[in-house]
Amino acid sequence: MIISAPYVAVGFDDSDRIPVVPRDLIPADAGLVEYHPGRIIDLAHYDELDEEERRIVGAAVDSRKAEFGDGRWCAHRALRGLGVDGPILRGDKGRPLFPGPVTGTISHTRGLRVALVGRTDRWRSLGLDVEVAQRLPDGVLSAVSSPLERRSLQRAAQRAPGRSLGTVLFSAKEAVYKAWFPLVGRFLDFDEVELHLDVSPRDDAASADEVGGGWHARVLSQPSPVPTIEGHWVIRDGFVVTVCAIPG
Repeated sequence: MIISAPYVAVGFDDSDRIPVVPRDLIPADAGLVEYHPGRIIDLAHYDELDEEERRIVGAAVDSRKAEFGDGRWCAHRALRGLGVDGPILRGDKGRPLFPGPVTGTISHTRGLRVALVGRTDRWRSLGLDVEVAQRLPDGVLSAVSSPLERRSLQRAAQRAPGRSLGTVLFSAKEAVYKAWFPLVGRFLDFDEVELHLDVSPRDDAASADEVGGGWHARVLSQPSPVPTIEGHWVIRDGFVVTVCAIPG
């Protein structure tokens, strides 16, 4: 039986949606599922989870339970597309523990939940982060970046004026952490990564407002199982998306 990795986006009313994450950002043979929630808190996906999974956020407020349930729903649907499924428990620092020979990552922000999964014989780990495409709060950029990174960001901004590139930098570092942590099992702070963005044309852009490019991250913390991590980013439909993958 040939199993095809899923690439699916679903609305709160079970309607098909155009994915926010472009197909060309998804690593080869990996599966991605998006969920676009409505404005009303809905616990349906949380209630469908395995009891062990529900227990992870059992004491949380309903909004957190809904967010958690939506993310796990995306991950389970992506897993089934790879022919695997089982409870997704929580590891150190909140990392989702995927069952079987699978690695993956889950991200969520206001209005969007996304899960990305792939087999470990192809990918050691995956990193994905989504954010609302808006400016970072005052003081955050200086807290998560070095003067060298901010100068590089200013140069990139000349090719994408008026865009939330500070948020892209923040998001890309989050994606790096998600891909790096499973390999070493320890926290990686923002100042332990030097990351630079580039801006490049998108031939299949869904709209004139879409912009994207690549990024190169150098891990300053040593020892590290990988010295550098490459990734891609896009600003699309009001969201920032960053994705990276470490080959198996």
